[in-house]
Amino acid sequence: MKKIYIGIAVAVALVIASLIFFKFKDNSLDKTIDKVKAYDKYMLTCNMEMVENDELKSYLVNVSYLKEKKNEYYKVELYDKSLNQSQIIVKNPDGVFVLTPTLNQIFKFQSEWPNNSPKPYIYQSLIEFLEKGEVEKIKTGYQVKSQVTYPNDSRIVSQEMIFDKTLAPKQVTVLDKDDAEIITANFTDFKTDVKLNQESFDEKKVLEKSTSEYSNVSSELPLYPIALMGSSLNSEKVSTIDGTTNHILKFTGDKNFTVVETPVVATDEINIEVVTGEVIDLVDGVAFYNEGQLMMMKSGILCKVYSEDLSKDEMVSVISSMQTSSLK
Repeated sequence: MKKIYIGIAVAVALVIASLIFFKFKDNSLDKTIDKVKAYDKYMLTCNMEMVENDELKSYLVNVSYLKEKKNEYYKVELYDKSLNQSQIIVKNPDGVFVLTPTLNQIFKFQSEWPNNSPKPYIYQSLIEFLEKGEVEKIKTGYQVKSQVTYPNDSRIVSQEMIFDKTLAPKQVTVLDKDDAEIITANFTDFKTDVKLNQESFDEKKVLEKSTSEYSNVSSELPLYPIALMGSSLNSEKVSTIDGTTNHILKFTGDKNFTVVETPVVATDEINIEVVTGEVIDLVDGVAFYNEGQLMMMKSGILCKVYSEDLSKDEMVSVISSMQTSSLK
């Protein structure tokens, strides 16, 4: 009987110790979360890879963030390693801007970007999933699993993240229903002690400071979509009107559509174009949708998809799959 009492006492002691440990651990993590949610600035860098139509896209991503009073400022540079081209997205109180450094071109639009959908490189998005995900304490910090929905990619169902003990991001893996990797982001730098001010997010000044050392992708035109929606290339031609060159690709089959690609010509003066229509927020940029038409700036090329047969999601798949390899 004495042994039974001793056993019960030990078991109770272990339960109490476990509860104390987990309470301490949770409180410690909660305090760290509260601390990082109060960050008013940061800069991060990651290498991101995405699988699109069985093709692997590689990007170097640089993010800057500043909060002043009620205003949030963002600058995201997406450098496409395969095309050797860079696109920058800036958000400030005046709106959201897509910048193409090689062309002195700015597209302006109104949107809640980047907070209107998850991003594997936006720190606030990662912390939000940390708070509602399954957290496991590991030797180097924390591993988190969370359900997630990316509005314009129905393949994605979950996200796994690794943070160090200070909750600096180390790795993000975005998965489909079969746990196949759709997006991976490996972080190489995360700093909160950085010098940033409002001028760091002025779209014109950002464009002026951006380098133009990238190659001219227009020499590789036309780009061809890999996602064909049951159709095939029917015809292609080059049309020049008032000095503007258009590459026109017509696809016919299960669903008919036309792709028009226009190299945007670089100018000495900064050109700002206001864009209307529904903003389609993608991981590697933004697109603009009007009924029967989807437009996206891709590395200095203005790509448009026209169709009465394709749905909006199908148009997104087509334009996201554009690459330089020929269909011939």
